[in-house]
Amino acid sequence: MTPTGAQPLRFGLIGVDSAHSVQFTRLFGDGRSGMVPGGSIVAAWQGPTVADFPPSRDRNDQLADEVAGLGVPWLDSPEAVAEASDALLVVASDSRTHPGYLRRLSPLGKPIYIDTRFAPTRQEAIEMLEQASADGCLVLAGSPKRFTPEFRRALAAAGDAERIDLDGPLPEQPHHPFLAWYGVHLVDLAVAALGPDCATVDATGDRVVATWADGRVAVLGGDAEWHPVTRGVIDSPTGSQAFAIEASEGMLVGLLTSIAASCRSGLPTVPPAEIVATVAIVEAAARSRADGVPVDLQR
Repeated sequence: MTPTGAQPLRFGLIGVDSAHSVQFTRLFGDGRSGMVPGGSIVAAWQGPTVADFPPSRDRNDQLADEVAGLGVPWLDSPEAVAEASDALLVVASDSRTHPGYLRRLSPLGKPIYIDTRFAPTRQEAIEMLEQASADGCLVLAGSPKRFTPEFRRALAAAGDAERIDLDGPLPEQPHHPFLAWYGVHLVDLAVAALGPDCATVDATGDRVVATWADGRVAVLGGDAEWHPVTRGVIDSPTGSQAFAIEASEGMLVGLLTSIAASCRSGLPTVPPAEIVATVAIVEAAARSRADGVPVDLQR
């Protein structure tokens, strides 16, 4: 909810070649009567089409038209959007563009949400967070699935999680290695449940096994074809908690509510160590699969 008497936060979109650009705009609405009160999309910058990346190549202009049809004005640069906004939502679909956008926008000091696929590599994620810290820029991150009531209820009921098994769609896209496109959602859920201290990643078998330094385990798998349901089981000393998340526009409500709350409180949606851990696990899984051996993240 918007604090009594507070004006809705003004959000600006950076890149619109993800369906989240349209969905976020609809969910926020006018900032008071939408499904997520507390903010509205007041400006957008389309960003160039990434020709070698199908999600951008095939839908950038279409999604731009849809965003414009919802009444969002176009501005001619990310900096102009930042000037018109209280916070920024980088929803450009190609994670290769995210480090450059962060470097460009961080000095402006506005909170920045980097959508789902934070960075291509662990080193880039670290550098992005270090720059943001130096600039006094609040960085927000996290898969929408992390903020769903289904997952949060299961995690709270489980208590001290010892293991999480996750099954969901694992489609891939060019220039985004194994797990980096849709599998990152599963990795983010694992890190949300077990924390950032993953020690090894083994992607040599049918399922990815990530083992934490204290012996806790995440097992991730699924089908190459996209489908809407992600399922999981969290094990703890008190028992097991199962959950299922169905992808839909409504699934984004928890994420947007958390983003708005973070912009007001100044606290991140996801601790920086967990952001880095998610990127590192994705990167390690691709290397493990390519090399045919487990990868030690503690070296």
